[in-house]
Amino acid sequence: MEECALSRKNVQIWSFGAFSLDEASFELTHSDVPVGIEPQSLRVLIFLIRHREHVVTKDDLVEAIWQGRAISDWAISGAIKAVRTALGDTDRDNRIIKTIHGRGFRFVADVISRTPETVSGPMPTVLVRVFRSGGEDAALDYLADGLTEDLIHSLSRHDALTVLSYNTTQALGDGVPGDVYGVTHIIDGSIRESGTRTRVNAAILNGTGQQQIWAERFDLSQESLLAGHDLIADRLLAVIAPDQTRPARQPRGTVNSRAYDAYQKGRYAYFRYEPQAFVEALSHFGKAAELDPDFANAYAQQAYCRTTLYVFGLPGSDKTLDAAEDLAREAIRRDDRAALGYARLGWVLGYLGRPQETIAAFDAAVARDPENSEAYLAYGETMNRLARPQDAGPLLETVFSKDSFLPPSWEFPQGHRHLLLGEPEVALGHFQSVLERVPRFVPARVQMVRAYWEAGDTESARQAVSRIKEIAPKYSLAHAKRMFPYPVQKEADALTAALSCSGLR
Repeated sequence: MEECALSRKNVQIWSFGAFSLDEASFELTHSDVPVGIEPQSLRVLIFLIRHREHVVTKDDLVEAIWQGRAISDWAISGAIKAVRTALGDTDRDNRIIKTIHGRGFRFVADVISRTPETVSGPMPTVLVRVFRSGGEDAALDYLADGLTEDLIHSLSRHDALTVLSYNTTQALGDGVPGDVYGVTHIIDGSIRESGTRTRVNAAILNGTGQQQIWAERFDLSQESLLAGHDLIADRLLAVIAPDQTRPARQPRGTVNSRAYDAYQKGRYAYFRYEPQAFVEALSHFGKAAELDPDFANAYAQQAYCRTTLYVFGLPGSDKTLDAAEDLAREAIRRDDRAALGYARLGWVLGYLGRPQETIAAFDAAVARDPENSEAYLAYGETMNRLARPQDAGPLLETVFSKDSFLPPSWEFPQGHRHLLLGEPEVALGHFQSVLERVPRFVPARVQMVRAYWEAGDTESARQAVSRIKEIAPKYSLAHAKRMFPYPVQKEADALTAALSCSGLR
């Protein structure tokens, strides 16, 4: 099936019922009132409307929306559900988008289309590629990653732009996105050391990546690193959306460039998901807090690292979570406006089995940053660990609505939820999807043992335990109980029985 093209020549205004979808402005309205819908969900809706004469299969959606990448059925179902929610099409009979069982989906509402009388071009849609670090030396990878995130965050705060998320950027890599994304500008660049300074080369390409529109070089010192990021964002905005008022700056949490540098090193190390990397990350976050004692996020991330070390029982871990809780509370004390401190406090309290305090902490986090998909993900998985899958469901659906290009491990909480709801076969599909992309993700392998066991496949359960022992030879039943400290005895007993009967001691 051909992709829907959002080129200037064929943008349409689609009207169905009280809804209007303007492709040029990339906006959905209901009775002339804007409807809150995430960009990825809007792309799904456009694709369904443009191909309404046919049944759109899951493969069609994967090819057009996710560029043919390995995407689970949950991601596709979540995309359709997000669209239906935005349209109020949640009744069983589905008046707008029908599910054709065994085949796919079809847009069935009556539609009127028209071409705008004057098309000045769609709202700029920007893809910020991950900046490259010079040469084979990966020492600057953390700075390149941090600069990319900074630019995405800065540009996405401007109403005149649509900016693809960081997760989408990671998934698309260096490829040219399909037309369904409507990308008008690609930001490309590199970062390398030049003597005592850091040189950043930034360029703006057209949506196909074949024509350079603008390029500039920035030489930054250690002290001017943060100001340099802001300068680059301002220059990009001036080219892509000239004569637009710039939004007020939001503080990053520190004005100390050295503290920011240490923090970025810690963040980059943590997300390697390796035992030694967690220790390395903790050291970097500690240094960031030393360099700027008021840097709240540096304390919050120390709490996260200490929790991870404790849960996995890694060398050098604390015997309790007291230090992790203290660090999260210190982050809040340093800056009550920062969402990360509350999110990390909720994460720690969930492991401590204190549900009311946990919920209050996560509610405070999402109130301070309602667009933070990672906070909703942590909230949802924490509800699973508190044996409350019915509360985890809406939170995990919100994760998808915020950012549908999820990293591989993010599907684990959905599988965990289905397992707790007594649906081991469904859970297995989610865990297998995670492990196909992150084979060493131990939490998924642990819960997979229970899923196999409860599905009656005892041999596969024993093989899953053998694989855990290969990956983490010292992993034991005690570690599993620490990783999943269910306060409900029935759930704790079910996990323990499945693991012990499958050979984990």
